Amino acid sequence: MSPASALFNRAQAFSFPGAPSSRLPSSWILLWELPFWFIFIFGSLVPATMIPKDEWFGIPMKVSDAITLVSAAFYGTAGLIRFVLKPGISGAATIVMATLAMFGYGSLRLIGGPLEAEDLLAMGFALMLAASAPIQAAGILSMYSPVETKGFINRLVVFVALVSLVYTAESVFGLGLRSEASINLNSDFGIQRVRGPLYGSSTGYLLLLPALGWAIGSFFDENRKKSYAVLTTTILFSAYLGLGSRAALILLVVFMISNLIMLRRSKRSEATGFVLAGFCVCMGFLIYAQADTQRLTQFEDTHRRLTHETAANILVTEPVAASLLGQGYGAIWPWYRRDTLRTESIAHGDNIIATGFGASLYHSHSTLLELVIEFGLIGVCWLLFILIRTARLPLTKQASTSWRVFALAVLVSFCSFGFDLFIFKEVRVNSVWWIFLIASYQLPRATEMNEI
Repeated sequence: MSPASALFNRAQAFSFPGAPSSRLPSSWILLWELPFWFIFIFGSLVPATMIPKDEWFGIPMKVSDAITLVSAAFYGTAGLIRFVLKPGISGAATIVMATLAMFGYGSLRLIGGPLEAEDLLAMGFALMLAASAPIQAAGILSMYSPVETKGFINRLVVFVALVSLVYTAESVFGLGLRSEASINLNSDFGIQRVRGPLYGSSTGYLLLLPALGWAIGSFFDENRKKSYAVLTTTILFSAYLGLGSRAALILLVVFMISNLIMLRRSKRSEATGFVLAGFCVCMGFLIYAQADTQRLTQFEDTHRRLTHETAANILVTEPVAASLLGQGYGAIWPWYRRDTLRTESIAHGDNIIATGFGASLYHSHSTLLELVIEFGLIGVCWLLFILIRTARLPLTKQASTSWRVFALAVLVSFCSFGFDLFIFKEVRVNSVWWIFLIASYQLPRATEMNEI
């Protein structure tokens, strides 16, 4: 028996009243997760204005981003050692390898691209940050069995809910945690839109939707306490609706409809979870009673339209071979330095650049556009591969209802790629989303495996 297996077998159970499971993680798990939780809490509660910034190797960066790379290196190295000692290609491993291969292609095109040295270094660093998210997620979960993975996701959802509770309370009640400049932003919603250091009002749905899917799925798991399900679902729903995001509402509708279809096809009569989810939606009206919902019905966005028109112009005017290869990472949208050095001006609307193909936002504001325009056929194939693999998860035979609800939430979260630039940007949001995605390949799926 290997030392790692012995550690797994010696994990001790402790009583933990009110927890989603009846066990506390053993000491080796607490030590293993400690760096992750430190970075997660730091990145969730410390405002960006209080994080030191400096220039290293000619690249302007935040200390938090440098720490993120160190964390990814630590967990990635441990995961690689684990893979060498116990080889085996899982579904999650193929997705991570495909993603790193795509990033490798982006690096090659970046080096041979048209960018000046400063932008080349900056965009290279941005690509390293993007790669750190799946590497860290795969590394953390590589040491866990399906049962231990479930325990980790339980803890992660609780922490996301607690952080979201703070953000929501600040937005609704004005606790004075934000600066005056921050309060004046996003003033078109009647109240302060829910946001914080971990996620913004226009990006939070990528990680909140899988967390919400896990919380709702808890209603269908007889081995998890309903108090956990009620509290996490209520908090996450309130935060989700408080984002004031049109994209978030679209994804929520798609998620709810897909779950109703799933329950009907599986001939399940369980409706408790969705009754309580409806109650949580009613809770959202407490937020919307103070908010101006008019912005949620206005879908016209001139700047995004210009960006899409520029992307279309690239596809029309460039040779077919160039479109298939892609323009090269950073060739159209070298966003990193502008995003880091001109954060305040961007927040106040200085976000338009001139490209050789027309006016555009300083980054694509769409993962789909990024993949199609700058990565070409490689980017499209990567997206289709990961999407098809994930789409199979909710169709797994003999899977429990709770797991299907979560799997559907992860699948629907891919729709976020059309609304903002994820995977390549927003490393904190991406880090949590990648954990949910990879965990969906490791979690126990059958009803009889629910108990942990």
